[in-house]
Formats: sequence, C-alpha cells, structure tokens
Amino acid sequence: MKVVVVGAGIVGLSSALRIVEDCGTAGLEMTVMADKFSPNTTSDVAAGIWCPPRRKMTEREMQWLKWSQEYLTSLLKTPYAPEIGVFLQSGWIVWMHADFQDPDWKDLVQGYRHPTKWELTHLFPEYRDGFFCTTFMLESRLFLPWVTNRLKDRGVKFVERKVQSLDELSLDYDVIINCSGVGARDLVGDTKVFPSRGQVMRVKAPWVKHWMLLEGKHPYIPGIPYIVGGSNSTLIGGIRQDGRWDLHNDPRDTETIWKGVTAAIPALKDAEVLEEKTGLRPMRESIRLESEKKTNPLSGRSVQVIHNYGHGANGITWSLGCAKEVALMVKQLLQEKSTKSRL
Repeated sequence: MKVVVVGAGIVGLSSALRIVEDCGTAGLEMTVMADKFSPNTTSDVAAGIWCPPRRKMTEREMQWLKWSQEYLTSLLKTPYAPEIGVFLQSGWIVWMHADFQDPDWKDLVQGYRHPTKWELTHLFPEYRDGFFCTTFMLESRLFLPWVTNRLKDRGVKFVERKVQSLDELSLDYDVIINCSGVGARDLVGDTKVFPSRGQVMRVKAPWVKHWMLLEGKHPYIPGIPYIVGGSNSTLIGGIRQDGRWDLHNDPRDTETIWKGVTAAIPALKDAEVLEEKTGLRPMRESIRLESEKKTNPLSGRSVQVIHNYGHGANGITWSLGCAKEVALMVKQLLQEKSTKSRL
C-alpha cells in the first residue's frame, strides 16, 4: 500500500513516525511530501510546551492528550532524549482575571497547583490567578531532524514539492495523509482554517530555568509575553495576529516582545539575541481528524484521505496523540487490504 504524508511539520512527521512504528513497513511504501522541511517549518518557530488549551475537552481530545503523554514519556526515558529536545520543565501561566476553572487535563501534568500569594505578589504583580505545573518540552528544531533520519532509516522517501490539489496524488498513492496545516485552506478549500501569526526571538539566557506565559491587559507589561527556557537557548515571544499571512520579522513586533518580556523579567534586558523567526499557527475551531474516500474526477480511481490538521497554537501538544489515531486508521486499511488479497 502506497501512502503519502502531505506536510513535514510536527503533525506530518509525527503521523509518519507513528504509522511506521505502529504498523511496520511490511506492505507499506511511504513518502513524505512538502514544500518546506525543517528548519523552515512553522513547527521550528514554536516554543515547544506541552500545554493544551484551557477549555472543555471532549473524550476524544482527552485520548489524544493521553497518547501524546505516553509517547513523550517513552522518549524521556531514552538516553538520547537530550539530543532530540525532550525534557521536563516547570513554569507558570498567569492572567489578569480571577474567574478561573481548573482544566480537564490538569492530572496529566505534574505538580499542578495555583500560584501562591508570594508568587503573585513578588513574581507576577497585578496578575490575579493561573497555575504552576511541570510539563513536557519538545523542541521541534531538534525533534524534527531526528524523526526525519529515523524515517529515512526505515525506507521512507522525502520529496520537496508543493501540492496544489490532492487530485495530483490520487493516481500514485492509495492513502493520502493530509497534514497541510494552514495550507489546508487552499489545498482542500477549508475556510474554517486561518492563520495566527506569531513572532519569536531566541536569546542567550542560561539563567532562565522556568517557562512563563503571561496573559491579559496589564498596567505596565505590554502584549502577551512568554518566556521558555530551552536546552541551548531561551525563547521569548508574545505575538498573536489572527488573519495575517506575512512571514517577515516586523520591527514593531520585535519591540513589543522585547518591552513585554523585559518588563516582566528585567534580567533579560542584556540577553544576547541569537535568532528571530516568524510563523503561522494553523487555527481552526476544532482539529479535523477524519477519513474520507476521494475519487479522481478524470480516472475514477478512489483513494483514502485521512485529514489531520487545524491544531492551532498547540500542534506540539496534540501531534503525537493525533498521530496515534492516524496510525490506527492506516492499520485498519492495511488489514482490509490484506483480507481482500486473500479472498
């Protein structure tokens, strides 16, 4: 069975990885096709925190989160975890309002609690509530090259090509895994998908040992700054611009990020800037993870399409769990094909 994964960000490569690991390669010929590969994907810009959105979760979404945690835990226990950017880190999310309810997934992270009075007074003055926890970090800029090499070792092919329509692939493949992110808006005409532009900076600040996400209109801290300590650098950001498609670094946004972060943590004032990047989060009201049969209008040949996109600002959080479900779908297709071949 010939399978093509469209998209080489964290969602696409995670899907390819889980298919190969969960289904094996017997009877499976896989290709990853994308117009951009690491280090030029949106995933390479991401902060890398495993932290789901703070809304009511469906049973299916909770399963994705649990699968993701299980896989990250297995990676954490390997001797090469530091090389692929998987580690644990503690930190806070705080905001200005006080009408807060604990999220459904609070038991999936470690040490979940509300900020103490001392923390709110001395670390986050003016902020009203939030939470502290220890969670996974997954640095895509390290993880994606590792996944790529792992897949190549298993015989997976990589093709740099911009796919304009899934019909282009329906003659050559039996299964198409659509992980096109924000590109799904054009690729499959999904108008529910829209970009949320983000801009980040990597700085040299080895003294930063925790992550912090600060939300809400603050009296003197502009924007929505966040700080994430990485394995080799610290990432700072704070830009969310819905509907904006441009990918150039905007000096105005650089100033907003810098003012916000240094107002919150003055110790970053003299940190050396190593890199600045911009990416587009693939926003959607809900993740689209479903299978459909598509027929080529010219040849009449049918192909199975598995859509897996719309992970918003939480692609790293959802990717490995959603990939598990994709792998289960592919395994079912392989079993059906094997059964038919024996009849």
